[in-house]
Amino acid sequence: MTVVKGRAMVNYGPGTQFEMKEYPVPDPEPDAIVTKLTLSSICGSDIHLYKGEFGAPPGKQRPKIGGHEFVGRVYKLGSNIKTDTTGQPLKEGDRVAWCYYIPCGRCAACVSGEGPCPNRHAHAGASSDDFPHFKGGYAEYYYVSPGQWIYKIPDEVPDESAVYVDCAASTVAYALHLAKLPLGATAVIQGAGGLGLNAAAMAKDMGAAQVIVVDFVPEKLELAKAFGADYTINGQELTTPEARVQRVRELTKGKGADMVMELVASAPQVIPEGLEMLTPGGTYLTCGLVGPYVSNVMMTPIIAKGLKLIGSSNYKAWTMPAVLDFMARTGKKYPFEKIISHKFKLEDVGKAYEQMMAGKVIRAAIAFE
Repeated sequence: MTVVKGRAMVNYGPGTQFEMKEYPVPDPEPDAIVTKLTLSSICGSDIHLYKGEFGAPPGKQRPKIGGHEFVGRVYKLGSNIKTDTTGQPLKEGDRVAWCYYIPCGRCAACVSGEGPCPNRHAHAGASSDDFPHFKGGYAEYYYVSPGQWIYKIPDEVPDESAVYVDCAASTVAYALHLAKLPLGATAVIQGAGGLGLNAAAMAKDMGAAQVIVVDFVPEKLELAKAFGADYTINGQELTTPEARVQRVRELTKGKGADMVMELVASAPQVIPEGLEMLTPGGTYLTCGLVGPYVSNVMMTPIIAKGLKLIGSSNYKAWTMPAVLDFMARTGKKYPFEKIISHKFKLEDVGKAYEQMMAGKVIRAAIAFE
């Protein structure tokens, strides 16, 4: 019997070079699925991990396959699998997106339904040298383990849009759900990367009367207008926090924003600035600063203005299909596919990382077809 093998780019710990390896493609367990990837994008947290900013031990480690934003087609279904997570019939060849983590279902967060499961990433830590090998996005195949949510992709949603639904877009959608925008709200989005662009479109779709996007890169701000931003604030022109806060005041007739959402990769200094942009009783929503960053935040404005501070990470099972439906409904209005600004071959993952760390791309992706 011929053993099918798949290529994967692995690395051996933070800062180590990516290397090509081949592994046998396993048959799925009864409740598992093997997919064949078509596109895999690179998230900001992948860059943090590569830099060693999540506390990984120094020195060479066992190989792992990075990447957790992906889209592909069903290659093999486990014998028990007949539908996706929403109950839609699923067959080999169907285009699918899936969640990269698995809530444990037993911890306090899972039982209460409040907050993210602290054990959700446990299955993703295995070395690629161990079964089932394919647990990352920089490989030709991916093993969807029992318990991972998986969803058919609407025909109207291209791979370039669906590829980041399982992290960037769904993380933003769930965070905005927690914020509960009031009628006629003004939303300020700090950061016009992949998350920020999605946030602008989603905030608009959720009823925000005015969306303001803040960034320092003119090209990103220009794209933000296509994603529903009513106004943009260029940090290269308004060079001080005070000037940017004042501009938000002007745009809101002195009231301030109802919500400010932090979606930056490595700029903790935006937090005090964002708090100052809020109206009394407003909400500061943070889910972008996942690295080892420290912000000097004065508690006085939070207390004196009665502000709400919400941290959000990941999402629930309903979020991904809701985002896919959102993209299907509004894909002609918002250019979701343009967030993937550069594509690379599998063997060029290292080059893609270099381009992202240099700030030259909005979001890079590895293309398999």
